[in-house]
Amino acid sequence: MFKRRPTDPASVAEQPEVVPEPALPKPPATDDRGRRSVAAQRDYLLSLIEPLPAFGMYLLDAWGTAVCEDIVADRHLPGDDLVVADGFAVRAGDLADLEYDASATLRVRDDDKVTKVGAAVRVRAGQIMPEGADAIIPAERCTLNGNVLTVHGRVRSGDHVRRIGSDVRVGVPIMRSGERLDARRSALLAMAGIDRVLARPRPRVVVLSVADESSDPTDTESHLLAALARADGAQVWRVALPGGPDRELHDAISDQLIRADIVVASGPLDADAQLVRVVQQMGETDLADVALQPGGRMGFALVGEDRVPLLMLPDEAVEAYVGYQVFARPLVRRLMGAPVVTTAQVNCLAGGELSGDLGTVQVRFGTIREQQGEKVVVPLGQPGHPRLADLLGADAMIVLDEGASSVHLGERVGCWLLDD
Repeated sequence: MFKRRPTDPASVAEQPEVVPEPALPKPPATDDRGRRSVAAQRDYLLSLIEPLPAFGMYLLDAWGTAVCEDIVADRHLPGDDLVVADGFAVRAGDLADLEYDASATLRVRDDDKVTKVGAAVRVRAGQIMPEGADAIIPAERCTLNGNVLTVHGRVRSGDHVRRIGSDVRVGVPIMRSGERLDARRSALLAMAGIDRVLARPRPRVVVLSVADESSDPTDTESHLLAALARADGAQVWRVALPGGPDRELHDAISDQLIRADIVVASGPLDADAQLVRVVQQMGETDLADVALQPGGRMGFALVGEDRVPLLMLPDEAVEAYVGYQVFARPLVRRLMGAPVVTTAQVNCLAGGELSGDLGTVQVRFGTIREQQGEKVVVPLGQPGHPRLADLLGADAMIVLDEGASSVHLGERVGCWLLDD
């Protein structure tokens, strides 16, 4: 009784596999004012970014980027003892007893060997040391009369000689993975016969400025952010997007994704602002208040099929600048594969009274001066009303951490030196 007939497998409709919608990881916890800490937010964003893949690049193309390999010398540099100055190659032992104010004579040979006692050979800077010679006498320190060379002053073994391996020894690293390739390291690699290195490309940064009815008509932020990204070594495109329908803004942002490793956008960041509304339609989005002043409002998203990172910063110049320094720069450096992505703090003496807000990272601008061997930072402007003029006159960002309610004159405070 109640027996069931076997079910025909063909009669059961296949159920489509449910693929969960992609979503960002759980965001950091907030304080009692609904804000995330600066460090937690920065670490959260960095966890969503992967360094760009590395490939072989010529030295000039890789200039300014971080190499992704340890490069070890496979031979001594230089590979031979080299002449440093135009003059004459000699055996220092032939002139060992010569005093500073005395002179001696040697005979200049026509061949390239200094194997006989009292012999000398004419040489030019950069050539390999002649056989038998161990010192060079610069031309200005001697007199040639026919083939008789008169030497003035003492000569020591190794004078004006660049010894084999004096720059790099076999097996010694020329560059470490993560080090930045500059002009001097390029020269050293070229000397070692290396013309290409494994390096990550310069991040492609698209800077967008999105205006709406409440925005300042002067587009300061995109110029500022684009210049900062360029100073960090990125390839940069700046695009100003005037207000319009959501569909137009959606298409305009989508058009930029094909050439972007990261997008940095500035605009109003209210929950109902057009930039936020459109980005939320394009991918996983996170909008947050951060315990940072100025610049505490920000957003992040992974948009498009390739899930391109998009960072949203306020449309006010000083807030955008602080947001870039604290959050965008670490992301750009992560894409570059830099071993250290955060800006190093320098301890300075406060050149004025500074008031903080417990639980909030307060950023002020200041000028640095040297006083009795110490760096002293003098605050600029008003604490609650930073101006673009303060930023223009500053060479340091004064950073009061969450635990500082105030810093008094002469006390130490952390600063980020500005070099952009």
